[in-house]
Amino acid sequence: MKRAFLFGVIGLTMAVFPGTTRAGWHEFWDRVHLDWHRNNAWPQPFVDMDRHATRVPFAAMVRSGWQMQNTLGDDLFDPETQRLTTAGKHKVHWIFTQAPPQRRIVYVLHGETDRATQERVASVKQALRTLAGIETDPDSAVAVIGIPPRNGSGGYLDRVRRSYEASAPAPRLPSLGDDSGGN
Repeated sequence: MKRAFLFGVIGLTMAVFPGTTRAGWHEFWDRVHLDWHRNNAWPQPFVDMDRHATRVPFAAMVRSGWQMQNTLGDDLFDPETQRLTTAGKHKVHWIFTQAPPQRRIVYVLHGETDRATQERVASVKQALRTLAGIETDPDSAVAVIGIPPRNGSGGYLDRVRRSYEASAPAPRLPSLGDDSGGN
């Protein structure tokens, strides 16, 4: 019924306005065929776009996580000389021996002054030059960042973990006399 009505309207329009209806007739049917093929192919053309849109936030989170992991904070530099501490040297060594190759960049947290930041960067570059067996350009492997890593002292993190474990309720089974069962 709907098709008959549609074709009736189209036929009447062509009879009343013969010159104007033919102007876009072929374009109209080309568009109908294109839309028909798109509708019958759905959702396949959009799957790749949806997958990409789903992965993009995770890629940003992974990048931010590696940035935080590879950031040398204030506690890894001597406050007087801005030289790397022993723990800082170990962290630089870990970054260039254990991290995936595409993630081997050291982020240095800004110091209190520009001079302190420059001394920190120079200290990290010197540590990279002295690492045995590491072939990298220290200039491209160090970046300055203003976001401090989220970490704390070992004692503080241990207290947080212990208080979390202490606050967990003791496991318990339901009593055998519970009448809510199916028997």
